[in-house]
Amino acid sequence: MSDYLNTSASKRGYRPSALYLLTGWLNVLVWKLPLPHRPVARLSATIYRNPPMHAQDMLEIMSALGDAQVSCWVSGGWGVDALVGRCTRVHRDLDLVVEHSHISTAIAVLDELGYREWYRSESDVPLFSRIVFRNHDVAGQAIDLHPLDVSRTQIEFTMGEIEGIAVPCLSVAVQLKAHANYKKRWRDRADIALMRGIGERAASTLIVPVPEADGLLHKSARDAGMPPHVTLLYPFLQAASVDEDIEAELELLFAGARAFDFELADVGHFPGIVYLVPEPEDPFVALTERLIERWPDHRPYGGAFKDIVPHLTVAHGGRAPRGLSGQLPLRARAEEAWLVTRAGGRWVRRASFRFGQSPANGDLGASAERV
Repeated sequence: MSDYLNTSASKRGYRPSALYLLTGWLNVLVWKLPLPHRPVARLSATIYRNPPMHAQDMLEIMSALGDAQVSCWVSGGWGVDALVGRCTRVHRDLDLVVEHSHISTAIAVLDELGYREWYRSESDVPLFSRIVFRNHDVAGQAIDLHPLDVSRTQIEFTMGEIEGIAVPCLSVAVQLKAHANYKKRWRDRADIALMRGIGERAASTLIVPVPEADGLLHKSARDAGMPPHVTLLYPFLQAASVDEDIEAELELLFAGARAFDFELADVGHFPGIVYLVPEPEDPFVALTERLIERWPDHRPYGGAFKDIVPHLTVAHGGRAPRGLSGQLPLRARAEEAWLVTRAGGRWVRRASFRFGQSPANGDLGASAERV
């Protein structure tokens, strides 16, 4: 397995083995047979398989797309492995969901890496339309781009990890839903079992709810059970490991934070995300730093980003909701933090912690409310 993880195709040109060249040429002949599509497709799948897509190849592709500011998320088998945090099997392609307005840039990046368009397939099912690329005419490694208008689609993203490197990917819930739309192969059943296990071990998150911003959120940023919010720490501990002792520590930690007023006036952008900037941001940063100091193994978004950037997400897809600027500035008040976990496909508030007076003043003034 180590060779599979570490071998990388060179940008200067991919050279398939003799076996893949032979079966690749046979596959070309198969598709020239005067037969209906279905039997030809079955015969093709029997004769030919794509060469493996190695971990280093995948990371090289993701790095190049990221440098070009292409909003994309790993899905399919590599997406499952990103969620698991380790390589579970050999992958013979790389599935990437790409913001549809970034497709032309993504194609240019892949061209620089030696990948050329092979074919296209259209579908009415979200995520099933694809543009397939490979880096050799008859036996190349394959990349499937799945164009998606993120601003018009209810979809959930998260951060995963491959070879210790953080990569954006589809959430467990979205991956499971996608797997439900087609006939299961053995590897699909294995992926589903892994993802269900991940769901049972789902991480919790700590947020500051901002109900004043409810009218500003685009539907793409709405998630069942989750209010408008500024995230303090995600991912936090696995939900099953949060016990009364952990909640007591959180109660004490947040008791030392004063409630504070802030304003949402400026619009910011991450790749594929529109957010509002809270001012002042220092109180949010301070709360996150306190959490990291206590739980140093749980850095925001798995340590994917160098800086702590407090933000309130209002839309996915890179497009600001219509009329957003006319509703700003918005004044709000931070009075409590929530511990939130997932259950039954929605977010559930597990406990809330009121901000109080500084312990230095002898008045904690905070209470944990179980929900």
